Amino acid sequence: MTGDVWGPLRRRVAVFTGAGGPLFAAYVITHSSTLEGVVVGVPLVAAGGFAIGALVAGAGRRAVERVWIALGLVVFAVVASVVFAALGM
Repeated sequence: MTGDVWGPLRRRVAVFTGAGGPLFAAYVITHSSTLEGVVVGVPLVAAGGFAIGALVAGAGRRAVERVWIALGLVVFAVVASVVFAALGM
């Protein structure tokens, strides 16, 4: 088995992040404070860009790297959002 086992999952994550990242960012930017909109919204938009780049790159090594970067940015945005909620901002 030399096939790409994680390819279908990687593509699903990239599609969800590419479509959902900018939509969630638009919601956060319009419904939150300026600081939270920038700290949470900008990484989500960037994650969407990296995810779309991963879909365009196909099944190569760069696609895998872009999906990992996109996931890292989404995790950062979620953690930042939780911190803002805990601080009551």
